[in-house]
Amino acid sequence: MASNKITKKDLNEMAVRSMAEQCCFSFERMQAVGFCYGMTKCFRKIHGDNNEEMAAALKNNLDFINTEPHMAAILQGLIVSMEEAGQDRTMIHSLKTGLFGPLAGLGDAIWWYTAMPIIASICCSLATQNNVLGPIFYILFWALTAIFSRIWFVRLGYNAGVNSIKFIGDNAAYISKAAGILGVMVVGGLIPSYVSFAFPETLVISSVSVQGIFDSIMPNILPLGFVFLLYWLFKKKNVNTMKLILLVIALSVALSFLGIM
Repeated sequence: MASNKITKKDLNEMAVRSMAEQCCFSFERMQAVGFCYGMTKCFRKIHGDNNEEMAAALKNNLDFINTEPHMAAILQGLIVSMEEAGQDRTMIHSLKTGLFGPLAGLGDAIWWYTAMPIIASICCSLATQNNVLGPIFYILFWALTAIFSRIWFVRLGYNAGVNSIKFIGDNAAYISKAAGILGVMVVGGLIPSYVSFAFPETLVISSVSVQGIFDSIMPNILPLGFVFLLYWLFKKKNVNTMKLILLVIALSVALSFLGIM
């Protein structure tokens, strides 16, 4: 099989095509069709008029995949590099299946739990001051980073290529664990921003505010404790998410009716 057919222009086009990954979303295969679409032109350039090899390459990437859209570009670059090098497709498939989960956790933690909330908070602050630059800056930041991050990620995956297989295989557990730790840290830091749980200032014991007692121990300890309670019910007691949602609604209504919160 001929090699070194893929150019920087091809990689850039694949990065732009990867933005359509979510357009063909389905509950059976999640992002598979859009993910595969991003690589079709590169596959055609690699295999030329060999339709059997082209079909095999497409089929190998049409099964279930669900990862963070920006990080998917790394996988696409890696897969194209391995396909171009004539690597065994079973290995390519296994590598994709093993990596899309950890990459999803890493991408969500960096992009959606860190970068975008920070930029959104800055832009919202501008917008509340009637500054038109708020929404404009947010749209421009999202658009530019959506394109340029994918270009960089595609090239990163492609340049790593087959040389990354041994490294990833030897360190997959560490990569997955690091991504999980980072994701948990970021989500934990956002708890006070997204979970509101506090006693009213009028609730006092011996002229001392109940909320003040908790704040003196540790600020935002109640939201943290509430999240840990839900986590314990979900993880240790196997309470499903629907029951947890209903529990939160019922608890909120009851505590509000009693004037406790």
